[in-house]
Amino acid sequence: MKATNKMTAVIAPVIAVILIVLVWEIAVKAAQIPEKLLPAPTVIFHALVKNFPSVISKDLVISLKSIAIGYAMAVPIGFVIAAVCSQFKLVVRAVTPVLIILMVTPMTTLVPIFKLFWGADTFLKLVVIVLQMAPVVALNSLTGFANPPKSNVDVMKAMGCGMWTTFFKVALPNALPQVFTGLKLGCILGTIASMVADMAVGQGGLGYRIMIYASFASTASAFATILVAAAVGVLLFQLVSAVERLLTAWN
Repeated sequence: MKATNKMTAVIAPVIAVILIVLVWEIAVKAAQIPEKLLPAPTVIFHALVKNFPSVISKDLVISLKSIAIGYAMAVPIGFVIAAVCSQFKLVVRAVTPVLIILMVTPMTTLVPIFKLFWGADTFLKLVVIVLQMAPVVALNSLTGFANPPKSNVDVMKAMGCGMWTTFFKVALPNALPQVFTGLKLGCILGTIASMVADMAVGQGGLGYRIMIYASFASTASAFATILVAAAVGVLLFQLVSAVERLLTAWN
């Protein structure tokens, strides 16, 4: 039964994607939509095969590097904020709205202001990515850390365990599902933030390449690059999900 469910979970989205592509292809050709406005999937695939080895792959490496460094910075920052704040109920109430505001604020609106401080530099990309990732990691982790099982906490207190011992023995293991929700959302938001930062800063990256292709009306190549960017977000999400399955199998 479990094997059947797993097969269904894989096959269903594949069929959905195939149907969307087929409808897209037929609709574009039937309506005779100009390629510069909306290219057919076959044209996009051709552009991907043509441009990926020589152009898009180089920008992919730049974007992956930015996302990886930003993720490596954002996760511990968000985790530490959540861990410290969760120990004080008043701080949880005070910090939660701030984290929500940061999480829902589009980084596109802040990039022009950040440019005044740091200029169009690689550091600006990291700032944008970290500010987009860290709040969602912190908020989801905080939700889990602030609500450990009361009975388990009482047992730890009765045994004379301190605040941080209780946190690592009870709150952290119990909050892992929420923590990983934040980590998975961080992958998606980090990928989006990377595209925004690439467009704003330049100096390569998938977002920068999309902007260049669009400015020259190379719509098929722009769509091909968008496809690669989407694949990056999906693969990172699946990677974190695989780690989650390993660490939370008990759940």
